[in-house]
Amino acid sequence: MPSGKLRLYIALYPSGVVNNEERKTHPRKDGSTKKSSWTTYLSTTNLLARILIAKVEDHNRVVAILRSLPVVQDDPAWRCRAWIATALAELARDGKAVGTSQLDWAIVEATARQYVARKAAAGRYERVEDVLKPKPTWDMLEGQETVA
Repeated sequence: MPSGKLRLYIALYPSGVVNNEERKTHPRKDGSTKKSSWTTYLSTTNLLARILIAKVEDHNRVVAILRSLPVVQDDPAWRCRAWIATALAELARDGKAVGTSQLDWAIVEATARQYVARKAAAGRYERVEDVLKPKPTWDMLEGQETVA
């Protein structure tokens, strides 16, 4: 990935929920452009993985779209997954904010879950010293791991 080019990631965190595959991981959007924020995400200890989903064409447009989406409060049925699915659909509908991308939430979610499951099976989240390493990253645009 060329330096200085903006990319949009889904960041996966453990949800704290057990015995429920659907809620085992907790996705978040990660479209930061600040180098300090990038470093923070790379070293956040509970971040499981990042999934590259899009090349950003118009940063301000991406930010405006994402900020326009409500975060539902006081509804136990609402999940962050719903917000992300809506966000990806809005980015796709807009057609100008991102360029090359994978914005189909069903595909992104399945890939993300499989990737985290493979990393977990390989023991990536078991050793304390691995917590401080750069976080595993899967590039959906290239179909390959970019950070192990």
